[in-house]
Amino acid sequence: MLLNQTCEYALRAMTYIAQCQANGAVQARQIAEHTQVPQQYLQKVLTDLARAKILSSARGIGGGFRLKRPADQIRLADVIRRFDDISSHTQCPFGNTQCGITNPCPIHDRWSIVVAAYSSFLENTTLADLIRGNAYQPQPQPGAVRLNTPDSKED
Repeated sequence: MLLNQTCEYALRAMTYIAQCQANGAVQARQIAEHTQVPQQYLQKVLTDLARAKILSSARGIGGGFRLKRPADQIRLADVIRRFDDISSHTQCPFGNTQCGITNPCPIHDRWSIVVAAYSSFLENTTLADLIRGNAYQPQPQPGAVRLNTPDSKED
């Protein structure tokens, strides 16, 4: 999977907070319950997102976490970059440090398509898209391999 566990937890939490935004701040305990993320681990993730000024936090009665900006201004890349080096996914899966256009590994061309689609998805999808169910879906590239999944329909 391209997302590590911390990134996955962060996206779950951010999506839940975005869904609850109109009701005020959301407590870590409530987020943990609804997202199935261990509360102590989640607290560290949320604190890091608050330090990054993606979330705001307040203690006490009525306290909790809120989005610092509107959901349509928070890209998934903004969240993921706090916990993962997105550019590391561009490295050759075979570990070939010389892999590139002039010296491609056996899957270089196809891997480049995957990395480009992944990066584009993170840069072009916001939390608002997720809560509306409108996550960015890239258009197929000429020559791209189409993956059949249980949800896809064969033509």
